[in-house]
Amino acid sequence: MPDAGRGEGRQSKLDPASVPAEYRGRIGATTDAQTIPQLRRFLEAGGSIVAIGTSTSLASRLGLPVANALVEPGTTRPLPPDKFYAPGCVLQVRVDTTQPLAWGLPEKLDIFYSNNPLFRLQPGSGVRPIAWFEADNPLRSGWAWGAPYLKQAVAVAEAEVGKGRLVLLGPLVAFRAHPHGTFKLLFNGLYVGSAQTVKLPPSKR
Repeated sequence: MPDAGRGEGRQSKLDPASVPAEYRGRIGATTDAQTIPQLRRFLEAGGSIVAIGTSTSLASRLGLPVANALVEPGTTRPLPPDKFYAPGCVLQVRVDTTQPLAWGLPEKLDIFYSNNPLFRLQPGSGVRPIAWFEADNPLRSGWAWGAPYLKQAVAVAEAEVGKGRLVLLGPLVAFRAHPHGTFKLLFNGLYVGSAQTVKLPPSKR
């Protein structure tokens, strides 16, 4: 699921007559009533979903213990722009390189960030943090107002839903040319999602 942007949940204004007949059945919008139950069934049956940017809201809509990290301390109120604003900068995250989703990545990774979703995970929730902000000021390039609020916020996570896997990529890891640094998170998510556990035969040595 790509970043949904501001159009999430809105009905399409596209004229069906301008779309080839074989594709008209795909016109529509994401809704909690119709779309989310189908995505849940897909995951529980063993499917995998890679959500990027605002599409990561799927986690909370599925009832997973994933909360917004950028809130007023002790509340659930989102931080206002006068306290936190990062419209386009490069930040550094710590990466758990023992996880298959992070295969081939360094322990410290620069990511492009533009007011994207970040997460707080409940301990023991089963949702695994893959990349998070470790430093008091992770800014590497550009500017970010209120950067200390980023500390310990999770940028990348994954969760098992039934037999399936949900990958949450808060930052836009496929944004323009920056995938040279973060594209592996996207492609690892695609590969790991379809991977099957196999039992290898005993070594003959």
